[in-house]
Amino acid sequence: MLYIIAEVRNVQIFQVNDTIQCVVTGPIGTNSYIIWTHPVLVIDPGYGTGSIVREPCVVLLTHGHFDHVCGLKELECERVYVSEPDSKWLKDPHLNLSVYFDEDFVFDSQVELLKEGSFEIAGLKFQIHLTPGHTPGSMMLRTDGVIFSGDTIFLDSVGRTDLPGGDEKTMRRTLRQIRELLKNLEPNTLLLPGHGEFGTVEEVLKQNIFLREEGS
Repeated sequence: MLYIIAEVRNVQIFQVNDTIQCVVTGPIGTNSYIIWTHPVLVIDPGYGTGSIVREPCVVLLTHGHFDHVCGLKELECERVYVSEPDSKWLKDPHLNLSVYFDEDFVFDSQVELLKEGSFEIAGLKFQIHLTPGHTPGSMMLRTDGVIFSGDTIFLDSVGRTDLPGGDEKTMRRTLRQIRELLKNLEPNTLLLPGHGEFGTVEEVLKQNIFLREEGS
């Protein structure tokens, strides 16, 4: 069970393991993740992340929606990594959906592009899994017994496909691939989603009806 270890400016902080914290941020309860390595890694920064990370950091984005990127301007970003398809989301308030939050969010600083495969940073080796469906460039990041799944899959659900760039058929293909991936991982691997509770791969395979359907 996870416990709140702190609240900073209405931001709740949970300890996931020795190095990873989950920061639940606004505007819609987004799970941002901080990995306290050197440099610090921030995954999907929402509002308020800058009140916790006050040093130079590297940002990894699972996709380009506003609630997962709005904290970028609070941080001192050494580098920002995103998939090529979703890189344009950062510069378009309609694609990143910030216009629906009465903002016109644009992040026009240089970004680095991530592709499917291996990626090493801050002493960690990540496996990048491109998982289009929620957005064209959604991806999951896997390292050291954890998977950061963004809005592709949650503990008991999946990301919406009715938003700009979403595609239901593509998501179905992605879910079939994810199911096979999860079946071949250690059952106690943690899945850390972009919203809601997190759990083990074993729990996700049991509780996520969408993955069960794709396996039938």
